[in-house]
Amino acid sequence: MKQITVTNDMASQRLDKYLLRLLPACPKSLLYKQLRKKNITLNSSKATGSEIVKAGDVISVFFSDETYEKFASGEEVNTGVFEKAYETLKGIEPVYGDDRIIVFNKPAGILSQSVERSDLSVNEYLVGYLLAKGTVSKESLQHFRPSVCNRLDRNTSGLILCSKTLEGSRYLSDKIHEKDLEKYYLALVSGNFSGPDIDIKYVIKNEKENRLEFVSQDTPGAMMIKTGFEAVKCSDRVSLVKVRLYTGKSHQIRAHLSHLGFPILGDRKYGNESSISQAKRQMLHSYRTVLEEGIDLTAPVPGDMKRIIDKNLGSLEEIL
Repeated sequence: MKQITVTNDMASQRLDKYLLRLLPACPKSLLYKQLRKKNITLNSSKATGSEIVKAGDVISVFFSDETYEKFASGEEVNTGVFEKAYETLKGIEPVYGDDRIIVFNKPAGILSQSVERSDLSVNEYLVGYLLAKGTVSKESLQHFRPSVCNRLDRNTSGLILCSKTLEGSRYLSDKIHEKDLEKYYLALVSGNFSGPDIDIKYVIKNEKENRLEFVSQDTPGAMMIKTGFEAVKCSDRVSLVKVRLYTGKSHQIRAHLSHLGFPILGDRKYGNESSISQAKRQMLHSYRTVLEEGIDLTAPVPGDMKRIIDKNLGSLEEIL
């Protein structure tokens, strides 16, 4: 007989889902049969599998050691890539963390998630970081792998939300899906900004060129985007704009500002010759996220962006 105590990283899921993660080689039909026969119990009581397990719950599995090991044998996780990412990627600092989630300040130039198998991204760094801190183990990664829950473009800096546990993954997924959070960006744009406070447009994704194109509402496949804008400080040449993201389409802020006639400095995809020449990368920073009351997070503006602000608009500290 084996007794397993549910840990924080595996809590807040159905018992049957937990058991299938714990015993990946066990057929579902056999699992439910063993629950009915009380060969698997929850806190010493009969269970159906629909119960939501909590941290500290005790699951008893009345299998022989040989049978248990056979059903529990999953593919061993190779942690080498995570450890390499943790050692290689520099400057990814935690801004906030609790038992469920962690929020990093992502530097520009680092992928949120890998595109190619050889890529190192925040996703791999996250697991390497949690391994180094002892928050997860090689064994726990067989059942749940922490991950990035929102993406930033490679050359966009700032706050990136990550799950540490299954409960955290659900929490962030619900927040993002239900738009039950506030996300603000700072963008340095070309020209004296005079856009709307809130703008709603419709776009389609040009898959071949990997860019958003603006269309009418009745265009087949059109997606609605909603973005808020606030001019923080402007000059004839450059403006600092605070952007609120109401919907979360890929490239939304970059495409929307360009469509309004104020492309982000350094944006090679949506910019023009003048805006591209003013910066080495797109000057877009995810600087504030409000998850709920009491969790209001900010990330400092990176040095390259601050230098352009100081040169063209005055002291960043005085502006913000």
